[in-house]
Order: sequence, then C-alpha cells, then structure tokens
Amino acid sequence: MEDRIDDLLREALTPSKKPDAKLNRSILDRAGERNNMKKPFYKTLPVVAALSIAVLATGSLTAYGAWKYLGTEQVAQKLGDEKLADVFKGDDAVSINESQVYGGYKITLMGTVSGDNISEHLVKNNGEVYTDRTYSVVAIEKEDGSPMPDTSDEDYDNNFLVSPFIKGEDPAFLNIYYMDGGYSATVKDGVEYRLVDHSNIEAFADRGVYIGVLNDVFYDRDAYKFDKKTGEITRNENYNGVNALFKLPLDKSKADEAKAKELLAGWYADNEDTEEGSTGTATEDKDWNWENLKKDVKLIKGSVKEYPLSKSHALITYKPDVKWKGNSIGSAELNLDYLFGKNEYGHKVVCSSSSGKDTIYTVAYRENKDSVITIASYHN
Repeated sequence: MEDRIDDLLREALTPSKKPDAKLNRSILDRAGERNNMKKPFYKTLPVVAALSIAVLATGSLTAYGAWKYLGTEQVAQKLGDEKLADVFKGDDAVSINESQVYGGYKITLMGTVSGDNISEHLVKNNGEVYTDRTYSVVAIEKEDGSPMPDTSDEDYDNNFLVSPFIKGEDPAFLNIYYMDGGYSATVKDGVEYRLVDHSNIEAFADRGVYIGVLNDVFYDRDAYKFDKKTGEITRNENYNGVNALFKLPLDKSKADEAKAKELLAGWYADNEDTEEGSTGTATEDKDWNWENLKKDVKLIKGSVKEYPLSKSHALITYKPDVKWKGNSIGSAELNLDYLFGKNEYGHKVVCSSSSGKDTIYTVAYRENKDSVITIASYHN
C-alpha cells in the first residue's frame, strides 16, 4: 500500500506520549502511525486497555501470495526514517530473519540495530533528547495466508505487543513499557511490519536478551514462564495465543555491567513511580494526569458511553462509533473490575493515540461505588 502522504500528512505524524516518560518524539514525515508504549495501570493483569486511531493513509492490497518481505531498511524508509534506513544497511545491523508460528500467526524477527543518534526521529522529553536506542523490525502475518488489514482499515487490530525481555528480570515487571518504548506500524502486501524502538539494551548482551511477541496490547503473565533461579524466560507451551520468543543475538563485546545497572535502576524507579494513587492516575505527567490534562482537552461529541460494574473480570469493549477529523476513533478493551478498585473513584486516562499535532485520549470516570463507569474520548 502506498500511503497518501503528500496531501494528508504535510504536518506528518507525531507520537503518542507515555506517562512519565520521555516519549515525546519528533515528527514522522511519512507513513504509518507511531504508538506509545504506555505503562499499564495493572502491571500483573493480562487485559487492560487498548486504543488505536486510524492512520491517515490509503491504498489497496495488492494480490496476496507472490510477495516477499520488505527489508529492514525498506521498512524504515516506508516509515519516514532515511537515516535509520542507512544504518540498517550498515555493518552494525544484525540480520536475523527467524520465523515462529503460534496462535494462527507467523511472526518473523527480521533484524535489529542499536546506536546513538541513528534515527531522524529521536525521543524528546522536556527539552532533553534521548538518542541511544535499539530498533527492531518484526513482520506479522496470518498463518492461513489471508492479508493483515491495512492500518487505515476499520478492522485494523493493533493488539500486538513486541517487547524486549532481559534474562534475570521478570518480564511482567520489566518490558517495553518501562524502557521508554514505542513502535510504528505499516502494512505492505498483507504483511504488517512493526518498527519497535526503546532504550539501548546492548549493555545486557552478556546476560541474554529476548524479543517476545504477543497478540495482546499489554504483557500477559500467562504467556511466558520466568525461572527465578536461573533467570531464564521461556514460552508457556499451553498458552492459547501468540507468544513467540526470540533470542536477540547481540554483540557481547557491547556488554557494560555498570550501564546495565544504571538502566535497571532507572527503569525500576519509573516502575515504582507509576503506582496508582487514590484517584487512579498513574503518573504526574501533564499528558496523563487528568487534573492537568482536562484544562487543554475537549470532549468528542457522541463518544460518551456508560457501563455498569458487573461480575468479576467483566470485559467490555469501548467503541464510540464516531469520527473525528474524518478518522475513526479506535476501540478500547477494558476490564471493569480492574479499571477501578473497590473504593477508587474519579477520572483515569486509560490510553491515547496521536496523529500529527492531534491526540485523542480515552478517559474513564467513576463517581461512587454505586455509579456506572463512564468512558469518553477527548481531543487536545
């Protein structure tokens, strides 16, 4: 598919922001949407929330079957990063091209590269630029050969998680959500490509680093097994879904124990900083704290939905069925019991997604223990 960039994306795409977090990325010139990897409110729970906003891109699928994978450099180019594309062509890039099939999908880890200032679109936060990053490309396709929906299609499903894991660290508490991570996605000839980026993890090369892929927007504790004694992370063979797991072949000469300890200290400190308060807000960052955010956002008409609290583990899908600036607002899957605790009230910013200078926030509200949960979408 060719993205309709020239007439629809002159202002390009900026990333969504993640709580307390260093994910204010400079604009993408072309293709695809970049999604933030927001730290989940419930780090040990398998299903919380997901939101996608349609990318301003059009095109039709070509005949499916006689395709070949894009190269990692082509994926970077398609997502508007010529500088990173050149790095993927260089000697520092690691070509992997390993495929695994689980849960009806074929997952291929195509390649990875790490370095300082190797992308045109660096993460920024409060004027500070985070330059030292790891970038990986993963291809996702359906096992039966049917095409993945384009990012502009109404049935596009962004419920996949591509995350690094580090041997010796429980992935339930240390994954891409705590590594300042994000991703951009694009579809070509029925194959979805994800360009994932996060803090540089080469410092852990001598420990062992994995790339996991799940068909769930947040980490699911049932997907993998963590051995506390050995630190090994393995697939749960009985898991009903996608739980691909690849060992990342990093250059062990890049290992740096001091840097690794520094990174871990920072990530775990962020982990502690996002514990829920009485109002349920997960961060004091303006872009995720409702008390600050409400001053700058407006309700999207027709997006308000009400849901009663029901029996334990009740899942609902928030689907506003309205458009904003011509784009469909994505759905959010929520567990009502986990969304608000027994005596937890007020507003929660569940998730967000951005296109250009515009951001859509999904916000949940509960007034008291007997009230319904109200969910609505707001734009900045």
